[in-house]
Amino acid sequence: ELTAYHEAGHALLASLLQYADPVHKVSIISRGRAAGYTLKLPLDERKLQSRNEFLDDIVVSLGGYVVEKHIFNDLTTGSSNDLQVSTALARDMVTKYGMSDDIGPIALEMHTGRTVTGQVIEERDYSETVGTRIDSEVSRIMKDAYNRALTLVNENRPALDSIAKALVEAETIEQDEFEKLL
Repeated sequence: ELTAYHEAGHALLASLLQYADPVHKVSIISRGRAAGYTLKLPLDERKLQSRNEFLDDIVVSLGGYVVEKHIFNDLTTGSSNDLQVSTALARDMVTKYGMSDDIGPIALEMHTGRTVTGQVIEERDYSETVGTRIDSEVSRIMKDAYNRALTLVNENRPALDSIAKALVEAETIEQDEFEKLL
């Protein structure tokens, strides 16, 4: 049930957000280390991604986390990859793509530096002060996405429940069935 709700959270948010890719399939059948998955596929092949698409992707990534925390009053390790991917995307928005109003249009990427005692040391081309601003901006993006996810989940709880129930019963929902549920 927890996995069904987790995946339903991702799928529901993907269906509600204007710039998110549509849901192609949702499953609670375990694959590798994942307890389930939500497969989204773009309508068109694209070479560029917009800031709005990235922001919606982060909201969708937080769907399982929000559902676990607010419906089950607990968190599992099931969200670890979602958090890693969405946080890395938020950081790339700020440091690589100039998509932060606070930091501005500048690339501030980390560079792989030298190896010291078998460990790779990251080198950066910016000050500690700028690093702190980057961390603050990444945190703001993640918190804003979390709040958007929570609001949408709360506003659409009946749809979330329907998706989760269907997943518990069928284990996998294809796009046509998913759209009927909505």
